[in-house]
This record gives sequence, C-alpha cells and structure tokens, in this order.
Amino acid sequence: MSYGQQPLTFINGILLCCLAGIYVADKIVFDLNYAGCVLIFLLLFSVGSVIKKSRYAFLFIAALLFVLGIYRYTMVNTVADDDIVNFIGQQRTVTGILQNEPLVHEDAQGIFHIRYEMKAVTSRNQKITGGYYINIRQDNYRKVQTGDRITVVGTIKKINSYKNPGRIDNVLQAKQQGVSAYISAEKSSLKIEERPNDKLFAKRINALRTSIRTAMEKVMPKTDAGAVFAMLFGGYADIDPELLDNFTTTGIVHILSVSGSHITLLAGSIVALGKALRLRQWLIFLILNVTIIMYAILSGLVPPVVRSASMGLLSYAALAYNKENQSCYLLSLVGMIMIIISPGLIFNISFQLSFAATAGLLYAAPYFRRILYFLPQVLTVPLSITISAQLFCLPFLAWYFHTVSLSSLITNVIAVPIIDVIIMMALTAVLANTLFPFISSLVFVLCSLLLGCVSEITRLLALLPASMVYVPYFSFIGSIFYYIIWLMILQKSCRIYCLTEIRRHQQFFCKLFCISVLILGWNMFRTQDLSVHFIDVGQGDAALIITSHGKSAMIDTGGIRDSDYDIGRQVDVPYLYHYGVTHLNYIFLSHAHDDHAGGVSGIVKRIPVDNIFVGREKRSEYASVWHISQQSDIMDKVISLDESESFDLDGVKFSVIYLGKGSGANETSAVIKVSYQDFTAMFTGDLPAQEEQEMIQKNDANKLKCTLLKVAHHGSKTSSTEAFLRKSAPRWAVISVGANNSYGHPAEDVLKRFETIGTKVYRTDKNGAIVFYTDGKKCRIEPYIE
Repeated sequence: MSYGQQPLTFINGILLCCLAGIYVADKIVFDLNYAGCVLIFLLLFSVGSVIKKSRYAFLFIAALLFVLGIYRYTMVNTVADDDIVNFIGQQRTVTGILQNEPLVHEDAQGIFHIRYEMKAVTSRNQKITGGYYINIRQDNYRKVQTGDRITVVGTIKKINSYKNPGRIDNVLQAKQQGVSAYISAEKSSLKIEERPNDKLFAKRINALRTSIRTAMEKVMPKTDAGAVFAMLFGGYADIDPELLDNFTTTGIVHILSVSGSHITLLAGSIVALGKALRLRQWLIFLILNVTIIMYAILSGLVPPVVRSASMGLLSYAALAYNKENQSCYLLSLVGMIMIIISPGLIFNISFQLSFAATAGLLYAAPYFRRILYFLPQVLTVPLSITISAQLFCLPFLAWYFHTVSLSSLITNVIAVPIIDVIIMMALTAVLANTLFPFISSLVFVLCSLLLGCVSEITRLLALLPASMVYVPYFSFIGSIFYYIIWLMILQKSCRIYCLTEIRRHQQFFCKLFCISVLILGWNMFRTQDLSVHFIDVGQGDAALIITSHGKSAMIDTGGIRDSDYDIGRQVDVPYLYHYGVTHLNYIFLSHAHDDHAGGVSGIVKRIPVDNIFVGREKRSEYASVWHISQQSDIMDKVISLDESESFDLDGVKFSVIYLGKGSGANETSAVIKVSYQDFTAMFTGDLPAQEEQEMIQKNDANKLKCTLLKVAHHGSKTSSTEAFLRKSAPRWAVISVGANNSYGHPAEDVLKRFETIGTKVYRTDKNGAIVFYTDGKKCRIEPYIE
C-alpha cells in the first residue's frame, strides 16, 4: 500500500490486526514483560517509518496493533494474588460494596431469589479483592441501595456456563463486568450495612428510576409498566412472557434493551425540534450531546448503554447528513479505542451485534436505499436500515440464535413506528412527571393503550408462516468469506481489484472453483457418521442421536430445576439448531423427573416432534412436569413404552431392555439401548442399584454389553454397581452432571469402579457437551472442552 492512500482501508486493517492479537492472546498464554518489550520495539519502528513516510509504515503499524492487542488482553486477564478467584472452593466471610441494583425474582412459593453484584473491600481483616456475585434465597426481601456494604459467609465458587457450542458464554459476560466468582450464601449469614453517603450519584439515579417506575405502575398494569420501562431504560423484569416471545419472533426484542435505535430516535427528535425552532447548528448539537449523556447516565452507564450511545449517535450523523465516509472512520476508531480499553469486548455478544449493526447501517444502508428507490420514502428508510443491520449481523445471529426473523421487515414498518411514538411519549412523560404529574399520568395511559396495539400486531405477525427461519451457523472461515463478498458488493475499488485479479489468474481460480464444488458435493452426498451427543444441561440428562441421513431422536431433555429457567428452550433448542436439527422424530423419556423430562415443553414450542415415548408413570405426572393440562396437544404425542419394544430409525435400533417396577420415579426408569452395527449405547436414566440387579437377572450378558454407557443417576453411589458395570463392560462412559452440584455427584466410589474395569469416563461438568461419532465400527470423541 502506498503511503497516504486508502485511509479507510488502513484504519480497518489495523483494527483487524488488533482484533487478531486479542484472539491469539485468548488461545495462547504470553509473557506480559516479553510482549511489552516487543511493543516498545515496534512503536519506535512505527514512529520512524511514519516520519520517513516509508511505504512499509502500514506493516509496522499493523504489527504494532497486533502486539498491542496481545499485550492489553494479557494485562487485563492477569489475576492478582489476592483476587477472589484464587479462593475458589474455600468458605470465607466476605465483605463487599454493592455495585448495582440487585436482581430479584420471587418464585411461586413466595421465596425471593436474589443476586447481588459486589466488589470486595480490602481491609486488615480481609485480603480479598475483585468482583463477585452473591446468590441467596430469602423469605423476605430487604431493600438495599448501591454503595451499601454486604457481608456474607459462604463458599466461593467458580462461575459456570452451559458448555455447549453456539451459546452465549456467561463466564465471559461476567468477566466483562469485572466479576470472576460467586458466593452461595446462607440467608442467616447476610449482614447489610447501609451507607447513605456512599455512591450518592448512583443512589440518586436509582431513586429517580424507581420514582419513574412507580408513576407508571400507578396508571397502567404492572406488565405494561415493565415493558414501557424496558423500552426506555432496558431490562426484562415483569414483562408479559407472551409479549417477550412475540417480540423475539418478530425480531424486535432489541427494543427492550437500550440500543443505537433509541439514541438515534432521541437524536432525530431533538434535531427536528431544533430545526423547527430555527436554532443554530452548534446549539442543536450541544443540546443533543447533553441529552444523550443524561439519558445514558439514567440508563445506568453500563457498557452496552455506552456503546449504544456512541454508535447510535454515529448512525444518526451518517443517515441524517449523508456523511457515511466520515462516520465509517469514526466507527472504526471508536471500536479500536473501546477494545484497547476493554479487549474482552470482542467476545461480548452485545458489542458484536451493536458494532456489526452499526457497520451495516453505515456501509450497506445507502446501497439498499438506492435499490429501493421505487418505494415511498416512509418505507425505504426503515427497510434499508432493517435489511442492512440484519445482513451484517447474520453470522452472529446464526451462531448464537440460529434463526432470523423474516417478519421483522413487516414489523419494522408497522409496529416499530408505534414503538418509537411510545418511547418519545414516555420520555416526555418522564420529563413532565415532576412538574405536571397529572399530564404525565395521561401520557402513560396513552402509552399503555398503544402498547396493546403493538402487542396485538406482533402476536399476529408472529403467527405468520416462516416468521422465524432457521439459519445454519457460519464457520469462522465462512464468516470471513461472507464479509469479503459484502466488501466486494459495496466497495467499487475492491470489486474492480478482485475481478482484475481473477481475470489475470483465470486458470487458477477455475481450478479452485471446480475443486471447491467437488469437495462440497462429496461432503453433501457422502454417508455421514451416526452421532451421539450428550448435552450439558447442568444437573440433568439430555442426549441427542442424529442418524447418517439426518433423522434425530432425544433421550431425556434435562429441565427446569429450582428456578424458572427453561432448559428446553434456552439450552436444548439452541443446541439442536447448532447441529441442524429442526425436526425430532422421537423423544424418549426415562422417567418423569424435572431434570430428565422438564425440557420437553420448551422444545415442542420451537421444534416439531413426532412422538414422545414414556415409561410406566401416569400421563398426569408428565403433564405436571410440563405445566400443561392433560388435554393439551402435547399429550396427544405421548405413547407409553413396553418392555422389549424396539424402534428402527434410519438403520439405528432403539430397544427398551428394561422398565423399572419400583414405587419411586427413579425406580421406574426406562433403560434404552441404541444399536448401530457394532456400536451400542445404553441409557439408564436414574436406575438405582436394586433395579440394576433385577435387570441383570432378566437379561443375558450380550444384551447388557455396550460400547458406551450413560451413567445412571449422574454418578450417584446409589447406582452403577460393580456387578452391573462388569456385565455391561463399556469402553466409554458419560456422566451428565452439574458443576458444583450440591449432591456430591459423581461419587468417588463410582469413579473408582470405572477405573477398575478400564472405562474412560467423560463428564459434562468438566468436558461440556460430548459428541461420539461412529460409522458402526470406529468411533471418535469430540468433547467441547478437552
């Protein structure tokens, strides 16, 4: 690259180099001192090359940014000796300062589940630093404020996430907030010291937010107040679950978190009002910046809000003044500054989506506006914004959510303008609340009525065929090619350069194209291996079997346990989508416990299921686990299993080799054996020792032998007897168990039994999801974490 040419390419190039350095540092551990020396060396060379206007200045600066990415990521992730993460597993008395308003959830039994975000206070009696959560359950919730000191006694534990591919990593998200551990505390140990003079500014902001929420709830239903409040300041508390589902299906759920669209709407309204009043340009922008800063502060000044404020303002400037090129420079520079300050942002889904959406807005929206010139202006702008943002976010949406909402195009034209009106009316009511409370109440009532219209519109649009479309995830290389194609489409100079190179090396590219087509065709039409997946669902069981021609079945699904977190919808469905499963032929359930069967209701709402096979328990027990009536359509799919019954699915045999006969649910566990040529896998539910003995007596040795064993009852000492293990003689075993579970699973005695018979054991708490691939003869294993 010649000196001084292609400045936008230069800025984006060094941004990519910085991102590459952070990515490499996440995979490889570097010595901080060594990286610092290399950084100084490259800085001197870069300065010298710029002064001399060397044509190689770009290379030195690119290398500098690459090493800077490594250095910053290594620095940020260097843990101090007294950080709380170094005390994992220890029981301690810890005192900390409350950083934000606690998350409070009241369950059906009236128990409050509370999570406090804390920062440890260093003192003579406490040599612990760092951020942590306190998770606690209380009969009564005591109001606390930011800045209060909280002392608890509890065990310091590592934050865990469901370790499955294509999921948002909760550990990384917590790390971005400076939180590296949590304390599971007893409610009797909780001591709160009110500090009314600490963090006064944060307290006043929280008090103002509370007064706004109270004013809303006085004149509108609590769920409506929750939705309008979320539209203004973000959050999902007290929102009608059906409305949340409809917003998700129609692709506008981002409305419920402060995003660039909020800032752009606010900025557009201020500029329009300023022009109507004929204010000077500098005064308009002064008011604009002050308003956005105040709005960001009121929204909590959390990283997503800061990013949305900066990027939303850039989007407004680009679209309102047709200065896309300048905004593109600013976007890249702001992005670089943000990741240098906080390098872990590149792994944060909020940053990824907001940056990609803003880039789409700046680079692609003008292109689509030109294509859609024949439409009225009122349609052209929202459609071009929606299409460009969706297309630039597509690789991230495919990886994390595996779906794209086609109805979002219609929703953005019909429903979003009404939502914009609600937001602006609600903001006006917030400003008027102190001086004109009666007028403010009237405006809030109107907001509630308009929200009812939006709710009905999104409900109807969510029912449209193909409203939510499955999208297979892009590989890392595929994502790069995807953005290169868009670069060629949008940048004329890049397009001309690529076409010139293709013509110059025509034979090479023709051969490359033919080879690529052959490889793709061979991969599409070759017989695939059978795959047996053990999904990390925490303290529960869930397995997925995918045949060589894409037929699929699940054996247990995991489920809700001690919370309202829907494992089926939020863990199972994303996993199924990640592996291309959009239809389940069978679901086999070992027994009617939540941690084995509770995920069914979440799955069937998203993915068609042909049949659900259950054991000896009554149908009413499963209906109770799924929280549905016995007259529900789901119950029409339920079929009771018989012992010795078998099913063939695409050459894979599912055999019921035993149905427990005991009085408890564990004792009635159905044992399913999956056979494919020489490969066999046995799934034993929570079958206890006495039932294992009964099964041994009823079946010959060949019927019990297996290649792979799903260990009964999460490795509990009440199962997996030595006699049963010697009869089944598995080569591999999988224990599906939750990290840091309170049951002590798996038992050391059970692990020793497997060691004695030479069985290799995998565990979902340590290895995450585990996949066995087999052609019926050979087998390869791919754990998510080695």
